[in-house]
Amino acid sequence: MDRKLLARRIAEESIVLLKNEDHMLPLKEKKEIAFFGRTQIGTLYSGNGSGGANVAGCGTILEECENCGIRPEPLLKGFYEYKINEERVTEEDEFDWTKVSEMVNSGIMYEIFGKYRAPLDEYEVPGTLIDQAAEKTDTALIVIGRNSGGEECDRHLSEDYYLTNSEESLLKEVCSHFTNVVVALNVNGLIDLSWVRKYANIKSLLFIGIPGEEGASALAGILTGETNPSGKLAVTIAEHYEDYPSADHFSWDKEHLENVLDYESYGLSSEENGSTGFSKSPVSVYWEDIYTGYRYFDTFGKPVLYPFGYGLSYTEFAISDASAEKQNGGIMVTANVKNIGEISGKEVIQVYLSKVNPAEGVERPYQELKGFEKTADLAPGEKEKVKIWIPWRELAVYDEGRAAWVIESGDYLLKMGNSSRDTSLVGMVRLGDTVLTEQCANRMIILECNRDKLSFLTQKDYAGCHLEDRCEKKPDGGVTGMAVISVTEEDILAGGESRQAEKETQQNLPELSIEELASLCVGYGPGTPFAAVGDRSDPSAIFDGEGKPITTNNHPTGYPGYVSPAIEEKGIKSIFYKDGPAGIGGIAWPTEMLIACSFDRKLWQMFGDAVGKECEDQQVNVWLAPAVNLHRNPLCGRNFEYFSEDPYLTGVCACEITKGVQNGRPVIVCPKHFAANEQETFRRGNAGKKVDAVDSILTERSARELYLKPFEMLVREAHIACIMTSFNKINGVFAGGSKDLCTRILREEWGFDGAVVTDWGDMDIVVDGADAVAAGNDIVMPGGPPVIRQILKGYEEGRVTREEMETAAGHLLCMIRRIHGKEK
Repeated sequence: MDRKLLARRIAEESIVLLKNEDHMLPLKEKKEIAFFGRTQIGTLYSGNGSGGANVAGCGTILEECENCGIRPEPLLKGFYEYKINEERVTEEDEFDWTKVSEMVNSGIMYEIFGKYRAPLDEYEVPGTLIDQAAEKTDTALIVIGRNSGGEECDRHLSEDYYLTNSEESLLKEVCSHFTNVVVALNVNGLIDLSWVRKYANIKSLLFIGIPGEEGASALAGILTGETNPSGKLAVTIAEHYEDYPSADHFSWDKEHLENVLDYESYGLSSEENGSTGFSKSPVSVYWEDIYTGYRYFDTFGKPVLYPFGYGLSYTEFAISDASAEKQNGGIMVTANVKNIGEISGKEVIQVYLSKVNPAEGVERPYQELKGFEKTADLAPGEKEKVKIWIPWRELAVYDEGRAAWVIESGDYLLKMGNSSRDTSLVGMVRLGDTVLTEQCANRMIILECNRDKLSFLTQKDYAGCHLEDRCEKKPDGGVTGMAVISVTEEDILAGGESRQAEKETQQNLPELSIEELASLCVGYGPGTPFAAVGDRSDPSAIFDGEGKPITTNNHPTGYPGYVSPAIEEKGIKSIFYKDGPAGIGGIAWPTEMLIACSFDRKLWQMFGDAVGKECEDQQVNVWLAPAVNLHRNPLCGRNFEYFSEDPYLTGVCACEITKGVQNGRPVIVCPKHFAANEQETFRRGNAGKKVDAVDSILTERSARELYLKPFEMLVREAHIACIMTSFNKINGVFAGGSKDLCTRILREEWGFDGAVVTDWGDMDIVVDGADAVAAGNDIVMPGGPPVIRQILKGYEEGRVTREEMETAAGHLLCMIRRIHGKEK
């Protein structure tokens, strides 16, 4: 499929219709519409930082609606065009670019684009224009935009998550003049939507996220009925910000250090946690534990505006003949889905698992998504049988007491529906005895100095508060009209389903000097994370005794800062890394936050295949994506480039995209940020302000079941060969310097045999290069001579051994061999 057509299809199938009273949409006729909001012209197509894309020449929402036959009221159109054109001036650059050559300390570089930029105010539309438009039409479309936040910078609460004062005024004016109001949310993260209930005239509400270069066209097609929306929310939209369980445990205001949570905010000691010499030592305590997103709202019976998995269609569907059957390796859930409406459309069927008495034993959330399937485009009256496979491992929980994955004895309910809050029971699984599926060791333990001072959310404090099961129980504990599926330990362990990923044999290393080994443990370049700026005369390699560079760059298109070093006389080639989650610069694809809303595995593979082809065309070897951190808090500045609040949905989406990218071509993915990088504020600290990197403090169980799960799925199911660590600390240890994370969990438990690279700029406050290599973080990027010297110094001091450097270099060569082995 043509890439532009695919970009449009992804947006079409991902846009979520949240409200559609009186069947307001699709528009019954292509009549004149009053368009409001600066984003109708200043349409947002991509995020920023690594999630940015080239959006030159993309059609605006206003233009694409006109192309679909919607006629904008001309006076308002002229007003907005004039105001946008009047505003298009270059802002004065606040940064002194003459200092770039001095930026070996990469933290200063991140200050360039880590500055918060607030949403732009809406224009004050003259009342006479609104009055004149209201005389011509009773229908208005308001486009609300957000593109604040990004790398190093989270969004703000006032006039960002909440509407700006100018947006409030605009909504009030429009809703007082027009009977039928449609609102489109062109946003890079969630915003408060409590005002939707305030204005009865708002008949339709659409979440279009950041939809890529064909997103405006996709929206226009949905408004006119050319396309039937089929997206479902990959996050929960709460009634109020305070309803999110992380609300009191997330720092976003880095401009005011007094508002940033630190160790002392929780009665902890910075010194005991190893953070000394800083004016501020930030922390992000994952207080909600395993209860993030719908897991929290459904377990504790909290009302929401729009639940996880929710999304409307222009037609209706009926689910019938649902059943669950035990098969070798798991449970197969099937059902018939019929279009009972009047136009064709697609439906997403979701299956959730609930354990009866979830607070007993190892407590677990009220329900968890365990499978889903999207139907084909069903014509009116057409029916499709969907099959959803749930392997036994998806029933397991991590028991910290046993340091093992276990499926506890008891009854498990399987529920099917089209959102987390619209399900019906389809079966019950009964397990007589607890089954241990994998013995591990606790590797992500909260430091002893913090353990007794911190508490985490538990159902034991809120007994009996979860949603009620809508089912009639039989005397034997079963469900009326459904058989109980009895499962034994033999059923679960039969078939020998291994939790170990396939390993490649490390190829023998050529004979290498210590200097060569150290040089292979970094990227090739001057050592700044943004090689396109600054003094390019800075050396990209160290030199031997004869003044010859030890390494070179022999990649045909890759440039310093984004390539691995080559040692040509020893047969070692360079490979080229490139950002990012929204593509590598060809097509501006929809961002991950929106892509996940399609719930379409085939579409995700097609997207991956298209990105892989783009990489191949540009000779990019490693795509620095997908990003698989979770939506823990709506203010995270990079939620637009993360898929979902749910780890299973995130993992499936990432795996399908990865399979598409890596299918038979010399291109691999590099998932990021490993791990617990759900807050951008001081993720890597700030050397100038003497602020340490944030410490993500979380339990072993929440780490394994939520925040590590997508990475584990990518290792075991998609067989990735590269992974990127995050800047932040996890329970007091930098992710890139954690042997427990980079070696014991990733390699020894999961079987990963590729290369581990740092995020770009891991050089100053963040982990020392020698310590990273010793921990199993093979490559420091962009590295260059500054980090080579760190590693050599660490070798002299005994902090990293030759064997550890050879292991790191061996992992790099395995990755290179895997890439070049697929070259045609």
